[in-house]
Amino acid sequence: MPKRVLIVLTSHGVLGDTGRPTGFYVSEAAEPWDVLTAAGHAVDLASVAGGAPPRDGEDRADPVQRRFLDDGRVRAALAATPRVADVDAARYDAVFFAGGHGTMWDFPGDPAVGALIRAVDERGGVVAAVCHGPAALVGATRRDGTPFVAGRRVAAFTDAEEAAVGLADVVPFPLAGRLRALGAEHVAADAFAAHVVRDGRLVTGQNPASARGVAEAVSDLLGGWTPVAGPDGPLDVFVARPAGVGPFPSVLVAPELFGADEHIRDVVRRVASLGYVAAAPDFHHRAEPRAALPYGDAGRARGFALLRRLTRDGVVADAAATLAALRARPDTTDRAGMLGFSVGGHLALLAAARLDLAAVAALYPSFLTDPTLPLNAGTPTLASLPAIKGRALVLFGGADEILRAEERDRIIAALAASGPDHEAVVLPDAPHGFFCDARPSYAPAAAAEAWSRITALLAGLDS
Repeated sequence: MPKRVLIVLTSHGVLGDTGRPTGFYVSEAAEPWDVLTAAGHAVDLASVAGGAPPRDGEDRADPVQRRFLDDGRVRAALAATPRVADVDAARYDAVFFAGGHGTMWDFPGDPAVGALIRAVDERGGVVAAVCHGPAALVGATRRDGTPFVAGRRVAAFTDAEEAAVGLADVVPFPLAGRLRALGAEHVAADAFAAHVVRDGRLVTGQNPASARGVAEAVSDLLGGWTPVAGPDGPLDVFVARPAGVGPFPSVLVAPELFGADEHIRDVVRRVASLGYVAAAPDFHHRAEPRAALPYGDAGRARGFALLRRLTRDGVVADAAATLAALRARPDTTDRAGMLGFSVGGHLALLAAARLDLAAVAALYPSFLTDPTLPLNAGTPTLASLPAIKGRALVLFGGADEILRAEERDRIIAALAASGPDHEAVVLPDAPHGFFCDARPSYAPAAAAEAWSRITALLAGLDS
């Protein structure tokens, strides 16, 4: 299921004794909402007192703020936010405290805010805050009563920035100084420069310019759609990572012709749960970005049309770009593998023949010899199998109505003759698509055996 994030807003609307208005800083809610919803996460809003929270810094000339404020779901949510005290923390994988000066008055002393932080953290979730949002961390404690931020690296609006906006004598306390007094290491950058600090599953940002970066770090920890530098522009990749610090090996996941649908995204999450940073590139991005086609005749027809748009060089370049982005992360090793289903199995074998992959698993790989496909232009992918350097696992269904026995036997013979370290397994009575639990062809016993073999193969990436 998609991960769920709660953005918490202040309910305090007056700057101390000045009578001047304040509230939540709109960009510090709009930027996270934009990033996290684009990544496929479900995002809810709440406020300390509930109802319609006061706003500050609203700028409708900013397209991100305009999209946020004009979205029907957001308008309805902002009109009647639930109180933090009434929120079920167990529903959320992350909590994000947006800033705005109002937070300095109601975040630190609200026991429900502290309880929410502890509950999300103890469930292994992500706690994030930006600008004055880290005021929420001031009143939060661990179960043993020690400050939540003690011994943690954090960013927050600095004393220099507070002085620059003329509110150092208005706010009830200096935020950076209070966090330091609680045992945190406050890490500052130049005034008003974007600055994000990650300390495990705690992500904080210094100022409004940092809001998008904090949200991107949260999305990275949760997993979700994220752009990487592709061969001909941005390439969307669905990413999930395991809990912990790492570093972890990487695993690419290639879908059937239906695209990176919820089933494939769930496979990415399952692979991540084994201890790998897993990623599914959007191989259809040139023709139909983020295609997620329905199972059935209409989806299959559209999928075949998209399949005929895939080229060998384009697929390999997309896989290479995704690998480069994964290997550039601080939480990964250089070891990588790939997993693919049907057409995706074809893509996985093709990539393994061209790229540095230590392991590849292909389930019912299809169309390796079809001369009408651009993927087989010149020489069929079947002829590329001798170039595979890593260990290969190829799984077939004994009752596959698409990948018929004669084609299966050609693949098995080519693997045997070409010499890559491999294992070819035929699972009796299993049809095409036996691994997909969203299709009528799902075969639980065959899927369980396949997953066991895939798990054993990927374990070799740790060596």
